[in-house]
Amino acid sequence: MYRPHAEVVPSFPFPLRRTAGAAMLCTAFVLHGVHAGEVEPAAGNVAERPVATVTVTGTTANDGFAGRNASVFKGIDDVRDVPQPVTVLTRQFLDDRVLPDLHDVMRNLPGVTVDYTDSERVNYFSRGYQIDALQVDGLTINQAGTMFVQPDTAVLDRIEVLRGASGMLRGSGNPSAAVNLVRKRPTRTFQASAAAIVGSWDRRRIEADVSSPLNAAGTVRGRVVAVKDKKEFFQEARKEDREVLYAVVEADLTPTTTLTASLQHTDLDATGAWGNLPSHIDGRSLNLPRSTYLGTVWNRWNRYNDQALLELNQAFGNGWNVKASAAYTGLKIKPWGFLQSYFTRRAGATNPYLFDVSTSAYTGDTSNQRAFSVVADGPFEAFGRKHTLVVGAESLDVDTIGTRGYYNLGPVSNVDIRTWNPYTSAPQPAITAVGSTAYSSPGNQTSQRGVYATTRLSLTDPLAVLLGARLSWWEYEVPTAPAGNYKIKRQTTPYAGVTYDLNKRVTAYASYTEIFTPQNFKDAGGNILKPVEGKDYEAGLKGEFFGGRLTGSLSAFRIDNEGKATQDLAGANPCRPWYPTGYCYIDGGRQRSQGWELEMSGEVWPGVELQGGFTNTQTKYLSDGTASNVGQPLRSIDPKHLLRVFATWRPDGMLTGWTFGGGVQAQSDSYVRAGALTSTQGAYAVFNAMAGYRFNPTWSMQANINNLADKVYYAKYAPTGISNYYGDPRNVLVSLRAKF
Repeated sequence: MYRPHAEVVPSFPFPLRRTAGAAMLCTAFVLHGVHAGEVEPAAGNVAERPVATVTVTGTTANDGFAGRNASVFKGIDDVRDVPQPVTVLTRQFLDDRVLPDLHDVMRNLPGVTVDYTDSERVNYFSRGYQIDALQVDGLTINQAGTMFVQPDTAVLDRIEVLRGASGMLRGSGNPSAAVNLVRKRPTRTFQASAAAIVGSWDRRRIEADVSSPLNAAGTVRGRVVAVKDKKEFFQEARKEDREVLYAVVEADLTPTTTLTASLQHTDLDATGAWGNLPSHIDGRSLNLPRSTYLGTVWNRWNRYNDQALLELNQAFGNGWNVKASAAYTGLKIKPWGFLQSYFTRRAGATNPYLFDVSTSAYTGDTSNQRAFSVVADGPFEAFGRKHTLVVGAESLDVDTIGTRGYYNLGPVSNVDIRTWNPYTSAPQPAITAVGSTAYSSPGNQTSQRGVYATTRLSLTDPLAVLLGARLSWWEYEVPTAPAGNYKIKRQTTPYAGVTYDLNKRVTAYASYTEIFTPQNFKDAGGNILKPVEGKDYEAGLKGEFFGGRLTGSLSAFRIDNEGKATQDLAGANPCRPWYPTGYCYIDGGRQRSQGWELEMSGEVWPGVELQGGFTNTQTKYLSDGTASNVGQPLRSIDPKHLLRVFATWRPDGMLTGWTFGGGVQAQSDSYVRAGALTSTQGAYAVFNAMAGYRFNPTWSMQANINNLADKVYYAKYAPTGISNYYGDPRNVLVSLRAKF
């Protein structure tokens, strides 16, 4: 059944009387949302959902921690109507937790784990697979490479995460999750805010946000957000300097036509860390001090990101809407902005502390990305009922300019890392070809096109079926080495889902969707193997309670990733002319990820907001070219059990004005194997707390303490290499905020 958007009114009246706590809430969810003090709807009205009344702050329609509305699934605004799990992190949650950039956010997301290639190239995983693409205002960008800067949250209205395969949304990728960053938009009345944040390790951050009509009629509006953020780290000599400027203008060309244009510039100067701490030769931890930095004070990893967006929105009187968007994104390393030392254990060393050190310098690394999207959605009538249809087309072109530079600059031998001093142990080498080795990498181009259509058919008042498909074209080119070019022609991605309103509070859903990952491997006939296909099966319950102030979901999933290239051991070796030194390939690899998730967000009790989730994930190789992988987890470092919870309490009475909060990030044990070596880490929990006070409608102050018990743990670890990363020690952030 076609449903109107949530009603937006100037204020929020208190929800229905609540006589059950958080435990009762979970029970009520299972019992299809029947609460004490609430009356189950009469037969025949089961689909009549309550209309949430929310206070709009800035541009969001999600008040508190509850995120009922999202735009990540095109054409559907209500997350209950999306037959996949969707998490919405609201502006209130970002402010209460004080999460300045995407890295901080992802560490607090249910079901997401973090992996470090090094300090600046950070990867995120969900359900055993890497989250390999990011969306900004619905347009996909590629964040891979040395040039990417973690987006700053000061410019964001909310963050939306759709878990599972998302091929309908973006074409190629992994069956992990889609992350959509929804930026702030201008408001129709003047508003301004500012924040000053100070914290551990000399953190100094200033934010300013001003939004205003630009003409008397309010048909032209503008908003500017600016950030200056300087900080050091718990590692000695590491530091970072970030600047952000975001400007957006919105104009009503007609009462039904809106044009939006925005520019964003993010500049980051960082020492960085190209690798981190080593393990013992036998794989055990060396238990080095957390302040140890195997780098130098002159290391640098300086870069900037730019984005320009143009969006035209046209509404029609029949309920249809058309949106066309175009964006340019540029990711760039500053001239000779990469200068990093790297530690290598001495060959044959029996002393685990002895290393050789060399330095590399690179410049020129650039990614120019152009994205375009046009989408139309609206209702139509058939068989006496109203349904919805979404049709669209997208393109993404990524041109990468390869890097050039030198490695093995100023080598230093036989260094004992226990006495390494990042200020004095190594002089800064000259960037020169003399005594070093030159390096260059070719540029490449990746192009993707897609057209799609999805319909939501209302079969009865409570029952709806979603059917859709996407056609994708994908191509990769290396202009200087055309032998490496390959393409995917007309890949079909189906989508099918069903939702059923059990009552006005709870919806049951199930879905099947896919995503594909291109792979450049050839079989014995010289044919490029078909893409890997991620097949995602989802089922669960979604609910909204207390007038939409609380949302929850319980879901189960299974993902089969099929067709990964493995060596054709039954074929010839060498497999000429394609592989003169090895086998050709077949699509024999198969992987599985399955589990269940429980998530809840919103007001569980008057004045108590909660954002949290528990995830159980089990992964394994079903078949693989490496026989020893079969039956093993895809990523043994990812825990099977993962808990992310944070809650705040805003009391009334004598404590009016105060806010108290706390939470936990906990996970089960894990391990990593490399050859005959294994490293393990037991289960651990990190606790966080906050307290704040609002002096008046304008001024407020709060203090956040992260890792309250100063738990020592590894955010990433490995038995070989320099891949051990300590989690942040106890740290404090104090924020002073003003709203005008």
